[in-house]
Amino acid sequence: MELSEIQALVTGGSSGIGKATAKAIIEAGGEAVIAARSKDKLQNAADEIGATAIQCDVSVESNVIDLVDQTIDELDGYNVLINNAGYGEFSKLVNLSAKDFEEQLKTNTIGAMMVARESAKYFIQKDYGNIINVSSTAGKRGFEGGTAYVASKFALGGMTECWRDELRGHNIRVMQINPSEVQTRFSKNAGRGSRPFNETKLIADDIADAICNMLSLADRGFIPETSVWATNPR
Repeated sequence: MELSEIQALVTGGSSGIGKATAKAIIEAGGEAVIAARSKDKLQNAADEIGATAIQCDVSVESNVIDLVDQTIDELDGYNVLINNAGYGEFSKLVNLSAKDFEEQLKTNTIGAMMVARESAKYFIQKDYGNIINVSSTAGKRGFEGGTAYVASKFALGGMTECWRDELRGHNIRVMQINPSEVQTRFSKNAGRGSRPFNETKLIADDIADAICNMLSLADRGFIPETSVWATNPR
């Protein structure tokens, strides 16, 4: 598709990969609704990049239903979902509470499912659409302390495969991108503290470029999945 034809909903769009992706779409001539929990931060991001802000907690089903309905109203021709909302908190198995595990699944996995479900209903009616799930290299390989986050991303990968089989017959492309470490607020939000900028590591714009490249392929083809790694991080 042409990037100028994109009318996207980007969850987790107030910062990081989500904001960078929405910005890239808008700069290419497309339109974007960005969604996130924090109203003020979301509105500031929307004002900065020229997006429409809709506050939403994707772990709450009624919020998600309203989000997609409002997006359809805002974007007459809504055709791209960037399923990006998510967070990580890390703990060794012996210290991991069931509540913390459940909370990550509610946002990273169940939230992604609900936004995709509501979007797919509309895309099926239109017989066209695109869904890109923003996963992680953590969805391909586990690591110490990653039980909850890794589980949520492995599950997202499995759901992506299911949706791909279900939706291809409706001309809906379902894709997944797996970034390795990206220099955003993710680490700080995860309680790991801020890290100094490292020019050899990935930034949000790198992932936004990859997402736009996936979308820009002619509609007769699609890239089911791709991973993005830093070339030689130091």
